[in-house]
Amino acid sequence: MTMDTDALLITVQSHGARFFSIAKQYPDAPIPACPDWKMSNLVGHVGVIYGGIGDLLKAGITDRPSTPFPTPPNRDLHGWAQNNLYTMLDLFASREPEHPIWTWGKEQTVGWLARRVTHETLVHMWDAETVTSEHLPVDSDLANDGIDEFIEGPLQFSSNLNRKFSYPTGSLHLHRTDGEGEWLLEPSSDGLTVAHVHAKGDVAVRGTSMKLLLYLWGRHPEDLQIFGDEKLAVEWGNQAP
Repeated sequence: MTMDTDALLITVQSHGARFFSIAKQYPDAPIPACPDWKMSNLVGHVGVIYGGIGDLLKAGITDRPSTPFPTPPNRDLHGWAQNNLYTMLDLFASREPEHPIWTWGKEQTVGWLARRVTHETLVHMWDAETVTSEHLPVDSDLANDGIDEFIEGPLQFSSNLNRKFSYPTGSLHLHRTDGEGEWLLEPSSDGLTVAHVHAKGDVAVRGTSMKLLLYLWGRHPEDLQIFGDEKLAVEWGNQAP
């Protein structure tokens, strides 16, 4: 079940604050989870996301904008990105989740944007934390919602009009170990079929909700249990944009 939008945005604020606190402490650190990226690249990326969503909320349009996302500045990147976060949060506070708006997903609502930016922030906070090796405990139900959001969103939709989705040839079964949650992903001629069932896939991956979320986002977490075709598990773990 999708979490309440207000609760999601509270986590955006807290996780965003932690992200920028770490980024300020380690401005030039390489990001182990993101090869070839330094902290400045990560800050620029989240700043673009926050700025783009803020612009969408401000414009309130239902048609795709010509340029959905802004370009990072050459100076004061950190200040620009952090300001985009708080501007975006202020705009969310004055918009109803059901309000129609253009998004790059299946749902065209403000609530969809709130959910997308929640999990974008969560994963990139974790990325920044890899510099310190100290990860905040994450609510397991939030991470569980992140799994659903990834499957419903980035795994099937993109802001890039030229992206073509192509899935591994075998099915994937995900099994959450810290609460209820199972998914069967089966590629088909129509794209991707998703079911919340206990069923055998060509490969099964078991772990906590946060570990499964990181796996889907290509972060290669430890302590996952894999049953079946390990090569197929790697292929599914490399589907993130």
